[in-house]
Formats: sequence, structure tokens, C-alpha cells
Amino acid sequence: MMIKSIELNNYRIYKGINKIVFQNGNNKNLFLISGENGFGKTTFLHSLLWCLYGRLMADIDKTYRKEMSNKEYNNTLIDNLNEVCRKKLFSEVAEDTLSRIKKNGYSADTEFIKEWSRYHVSLEFCNVLIPSIPCQSLKITRSYDILLNKENVEILIDGVPNKLTDTIRHEIFINDFILKKDIARFFFFDSEKIVSLAETNTIEEKRKLCSAYNEVLGIKKYEDLKKNLENLRLRFRRKSNDIENRNKLNSLLSKKRSLNKTIKAQARQAADFDSKLLLLKKEDEYLQVQLLREGNETTLEELNRQKALLDTTRKKDAEYKLQLKQFLEFAPFAISGKLLRQTKNQLERDFNILQSESNVKNQNFLLSKIALEMQETFKNVSISEEIQNELINSFHDIIAKYQKKTTDETPLLNVSKEDFDEFIAIYSNITTTYRIEFEHLADDYQKNKQVVNRTARNITNMHSKENDNVIKKIRKQKNEIELEIADLEQKIRYLHEERGAINKELAVLNEQITELSKKISIDDNNGKKDKLAEQLIQELNTFLVSLKKEKKSTLERRIKTTMNTLMHKTDFIGKVDVIIADDMIDINLYSKDNTLIKKESLSKGEQQLYATSLLKALVEESGIQFPVFIDSPLQKFDKNHANKIITEFYPSISKQVILFPLLHKELTKSELETMKPYINSVFLIKNENSYSYIQQVDINNLMKE
Repeated sequence: MMIKSIELNNYRIYKGINKIVFQNGNNKNLFLISGENGFGKTTFLHSLLWCLYGRLMADIDKTYRKEMSNKEYNNTLIDNLNEVCRKKLFSEVAEDTLSRIKKNGYSADTEFIKEWSRYHVSLEFCNVLIPSIPCQSLKITRSYDILLNKENVEILIDGVPNKLTDTIRHEIFINDFILKKDIARFFFFDSEKIVSLAETNTIEEKRKLCSAYNEVLGIKKYEDLKKNLENLRLRFRRKSNDIENRNKLNSLLSKKRSLNKTIKAQARQAADFDSKLLLLKKEDEYLQVQLLREGNETTLEELNRQKALLDTTRKKDAEYKLQLKQFLEFAPFAISGKLLRQTKNQLERDFNILQSESNVKNQNFLLSKIALEMQETFKNVSISEEIQNELINSFHDIIAKYQKKTTDETPLLNVSKEDFDEFIAIYSNITTTYRIEFEHLADDYQKNKQVVNRTARNITNMHSKENDNVIKKIRKQKNEIELEIADLEQKIRYLHEERGAINKELAVLNEQITELSKKISIDDNNGKKDKLAEQLIQELNTFLVSLKKEKKSTLERRIKTTMNTLMHKTDFIGKVDVIIADDMIDINLYSKDNTLIKKESLSKGEQQLYATSLLKALVEESGIQFPVFIDSPLQKFDKNHANKIITEFYPSISKQVILFPLLHKELTKSELETMKPYINSVFLIKNENSYSYIQQVDINNLMKE
């Protein structure tokens, strides 16, 4: 499926008919639609999603959800009309004429007013495959008339309406035959925002990604089929003659329906809370702006932060003073310098003398003891007295040779080993690290002192400004709103907790329903059908296990291959692990040595590459042929990454890739040169007198425009 043309008429900033025709068939798949900031690139993407999905576009991206939570969808439709047309409509047409049109519709004499009161967006496709229906082209036009307050969708197949589109609702037709809304964000994406895929941490985000994953890879249709068969088997049991078990089953099913209703009600309430929260935060921002205008830049959060900073720095101040006091105790030694060194030399001399005397005394005492013991030993030996005396004298002579005399030197100081070691440690500290540590400590103390003084002054100034009556009033309003915000956030957290508890209860209920279903006997009329349904469910279970395993393996391989291809880091990704548990999905990246790579630790450019690789893998694996629209391309990529994206990603992601670059920032001259072999057509969004229009330009003149 490819887009043949796009037409915007009076949609937002685009005035009049703006039509782009895509020339296909020359093997070049890139189309550029460029313009300055504020000229309407994002609006162009917005128009395409509105044309396809209308109010359902809120389900595609949180940006659109926020826009529609701020206003009712009807107000959004009114705001979509081009401002120039709106001014003409209400300034050049009389009020009674407008009232007549609102009441009775247009007449021949008021038909011309449609030019100012109506806008539309058209998408024409070619190469569309609709089962059992020959189709050369398919055109979808969504329009809105602000006077009649009427939105209309027209679908033409080969230029004429078709019974199929009349039989089923337009939303269902587009969802089933063009592009499912759950997977639209994989084909319409903002390169700057897709990094959020790398930060999919919350349970809700993982559920949404899993839902899109199942939809893209075609798993959901089999799961839906299995669910339908399970519901069919339940209907058989609810008609059973086994009254007791049938009543129990109905009771459990009733409880299940009640819990599902509660979940839906909670979802609506949560959406309502989110909407209110968004409005409160905007009001809070507005009040902050007012405070700034009044000369008070302080927020309550900033005041508390300054107070916390003052407490911390004052504690540090006390700690630094204590450390300085300890350092100053050794300062006299450091100041004495030469005298300290002389003292050290004298201490070493005296300690050596004392140590030497002690060693001599110990040695002589030991030798004397040995001599006495040997003398006693000789006396007990059975030899003549003469020989005995001779041996004793000889041994005394030997002992005398090893006995030493004490030195005549007298120490000035009597120093113990403990005192000597302590002094040497102090001396070593003072002569080596003391000065550096003291300088660092003194520097830290001075810097911290400056922070203490500055913070104290800031708090004083804040309090003085807070006493102003105007600021007091604004501050009071702001504090009240911040309390409401905190209360709403707490309620939202509580709803999520309740939903978790209900989901657990539902899991238990489903188990009970399954067990009870096995016990209920079924009437003969439905018995064969039930057995066939059971057999089909078992086969579907086996098939789904096999399918999920195959898709998981293929997706892991595609993500790994694409990331290593796009990144200029050889084998940066060693392994990709796709984990699917129940209705949630998680994707883990591992390095070559099997170490988990935290996606939040990746640079913004690397996160964008990861998200881009995931999108490419899903699009390729889905087999869905649909154009890919990319806003803000190449913004966070360095030169090497950008070249890889241009030469290896864009040419292969789809047969038709439409880029919306901001020239010189999201697309440089050198990048355009690299891209030229793949570019089919180039369009420029121009702005004149507060409205925009689209013009096709020669690629060689793009950077000159």
C-alpha cells in the first residue's frame, strides 16, 4: 500500500487547497517535506492521523491525549479551522445568515460560505489489497463544518462509494483494511519522542507495548479467536441442565462482569483525574509566571531546597571547624620546621641508644643464665674435678667473648617505643600530606562558608519578598493548587493499586470459572460443538506457543542485527532478550560479555537508535505495507550514525518514507548529498501572512530556498 496523494484544505495553518502528489515507480522511496519551525510540519502529521482516526487518534499518542483532555473533541474540531477563514466567516457574513445556516443548512445563495466554514483532509492510496474487492485506488476524506457542527467521513474505492464501507462503520473499515490504530505509532513517529520507547518502565507502558507487539505481529487475531471459542464454550455451559453448577458459573461470570465494569469505570476516572491534573499543573505554571512578573522567582520547592541546603552547609561548617581545630593542634610543630627535624634526629639517636643498651643487657643476662646452667650441668658429669674446672673455665671464656659492654653515651630523652612511633607518625604526616590536606580543608571550609552566607541571604530575600501582599495572594493560590495536585496524584496512585488488586481477583475468578466449567455437563445438542471448540482451543494454544517463540526469536535477531548495523560500535549488542509475561513485554539488551545494558545509561542518540531498531524490527516482521512518516529525523545522531540511518534504515524500512526535516539542523547539506540517490520528490512548506502552503521544489534548490 502506498500513498498516491494528500490534500489539506483550510486545516489549521494551511489555507485553501494544498495537495501533494507522490510520484511512485522510480525505485526511490524517500520524500522530503520541509519547512521552518512553526510553518506546519507537525500539523501535517496531525492532519493525517485525524483523517484516518478522528477522535480515536487520542489512543495513538499521549500528545494527542493531552490535547483532547484539555478540550472536548468538538472544541478541537472547531479549533482545526484555518484562522484566516474563521475571521472571514465571522467578519464578512452577517449573524442572521450564520444562524440560518446553523438551523436550516446551506442554500444556493449561501453555498459559497462553505469555502470559509468547512475544512477537510484527504488521503488517496494505491496498491491497496481488499479481499474480494478489486481496488486500484482508495480515497479517504474526513471533513468538518463548524456551522453545522458536523464531521463527515467519505471512503471511495476507485472513485465511487462501496457497499462494504457503507455496511461497516468507517472506523472499523480503516482499522481493518488500512492501518490498525494500535500500531499507527510505529508508522507515524517523531524521532525526538521515540526515545521514550527506551524508557518503557511502567506497567501501563509495558502493557501498551505488548498490545502493539501482538497486533503488529498478528498474534492478537489468534488470541481473539481463542477468546471467542472460550466464550462459546461458556455459553454452552450457561444453557446446561446442571442447574446447581450452572448457577454457580453464572454467579462467577456476573462477578467477573462486575469487576470488568469497575476496571472500566476506574479507567474513566483515572482519565478524568489525568485531565484535571493537567489543567491544575497548567494553572500552577501560570501562577509561577505571575510570581516571576512580580519579581519573585521563588517557588515553595525552591525555598524548601534553599533551607535544606542551609542546614546541610551549616552541618558541614561545624565538621570543617572541628577538623581545622585538630589540624591546628599540630600547627606549632609544622611552624617550627628545623627545630622539629632536630628533635626527630635527637629522638632517633636517644631511642637507638636506649634500644642498644636494652639489647646488650638482655643479651648479657641471657648469656649469664646459660653459663650458670652449664656450670651446674658440668658438676653433675662423672669426671675428675680437674677436668671439670677446666671445662667450666673454658665455657666462661667462650661466654665472655659474646658478652658486650654498654655504651658510654647518655641519652638526653628517655623515650618509650610507643612515644617514639607516635612522634615519627606525626613527623611523617607534617612533612608529607599535612600541608596539602590543610590547604584543601581550608579551601573547602572557605567555599562552604560562602555558600552558607549566600544561602542565608537568599532565604532572607525570599522571605522579604514573600511579605508583599500581591505575592502573598498569588502564593496562597499556588499552594492551594499544589495541594490539589498532590491529592490528585495520590488518588491516581490509589486507583492503580485498586486496579492491581482487582486484576489479581480476576485471575482467581478465571481459574474458578475454568475449573467449574470442567464439571458442568453439556446437553447433547452442544456436546459435539463443545468438543470441537475444545480441540480448536488446544490446537490454538499449541500454535500460539510456537508462533510467539518464533516471533520472539526473529524479533530478537532483527533488533540485534539492526542495532549493530546502525551503531558504529562493533558487536555493541551481544544478545537481545524479549520477555513476554501475560500482557506485558520487556526487552533486555546484553553486551558481548553477557552484561545487562541499562537502556537509561545509553546516550540520547543511542536510545533513539534502539527505539529506531525496535520500530524497524516490528515493521519488517509485521509484513504490513504502509508508508512510514518520520518527524525530526537525524536530530540526535552524530555524523556516522546519521549516514547509517540515511543509507541503511530509510531505504529499507518501507517502500515509501516521508521525512519532515528542519533544514540545516535536522538535515545538513552533506546529509542531503548522501540522501540524494534515494530521494524521489521534495516539497517545501512556505508561510505568508500567517498561513502556510506547500510547494514542490527541485532538490538542488532545496537548501537555497
